Amino acid sequence: MRCLGDYVLGEFLERPNRFLARVREIPSQTEHYAHVPDPGRLRELLVPSVEVLLARSDNQRRKTKFSLVGVKAGSIWVNIDSQLSNQLFKEDYAKIERYRDFKLLKSEFTFQKSRFDFLMEDHSNSSAPKKTLIEVKSATLVKDHTAMFPDAPTARGARHVKELTEALSVGYNAEIVFITKRNDAINFTPYREMDPNFYEALVIAKKTGVKLCAVVCNYDPIESQELTIIKEIPIFGV
Repeated sequence: MRCLGDYVLGEFLERPNRFLARVREIPSQTEHYAHVPDPGRLRELLVPSVEVLLARSDNQRRKTKFSLVGVKAGSIWVNIDSQLSNQLFKEDYAKIERYRDFKLLKSEFTFQKSRFDFLMEDHSNSSAPKKTLIEVKSATLVKDHTAMFPDAPTARGARHVKELTEALSVGYNAEIVFITKRNDAINFTPYREMDPNFYEALVIAKKTGVKLCAVVCNYDPIESQELTIIKEIPIFGV
């Protein structure tokens, strides 16, 4: 997907709270507060003086002029705009081999007390298409080329996993897609130590029949200005 916008480079200074960062614009050296569109901890990424990508907004009602959407990690860019993950899957899911026979029916489908990202239909068995609930999770943490989720405890995420498990009993298929929006991961594992409740729910879900998928992306906000799914990567530890 194209990531077009009014972008400027900056330097990260501090993060007063989950949704706010103090940054310094480059090269003007002007300081701003920027919205952080990812509720995760991001401690491995948002370190003082790291280079960041700021998206300028013309919305006069916003409290902040910028959103912090990208972080430079060594030689690569990492996209931390969690709102893009669903749009990316919607545009690129056919690039993932296991979803080539799927058809998108509805975004933000309500089941029980939650809204899931997508209701799709699996046509791999053309004589009996199967309705499938899809939940997309955005991963930004990578350690030793292993993508990990979550990077902060997520009660909401654990609830989603449990409700996807329950959806199997009423005839739906259910899948969770972990999208790593950086290109240096070669496999994926749930971060058990960060959130044991999420991990345990995921183990039960997989044993019950919820399918798991992890993909890695390339994010180039400077030259091609694109965020694209590259390929599916192996999952271990669950």
